[in-house]
Amino acid sequence: MIEMGIVVGICLLVTLVKMSWRWRMHMLPSSLFVDAVIFTCLLLIHGGAFSGVMVATVGAMTCSLTLSVARALYGHIESGDYVPGNFDVSSKL
Repeated sequence: MIEMGIVVGICLLVTLVKMSWRWRMHMLPSSLFVDAVIFTCLLLIHGGAFSGVMVATVGAMTCSLTLSVARALYGHIESGDYVPGNFDVSSKL
């Protein structure tokens, strides 16, 4: 269960890497909405048994952690303005 949740988090990380910088920065400030959508989708996919619900829960927690770390490291775009994180990526936007 825990391994599958970690795999879901890695898949989100791969998806973030494939996105352009502008799309990444627009996705990061709405992390609560993204977390809710991810959890709902995972619950629909893996629901029906206790192990499936645990995979959805661990996967959503891993995704939330991934998004929080990315927001702290790279910043985000809020109301059209770039809010920098630890690494300034404004030249890539």
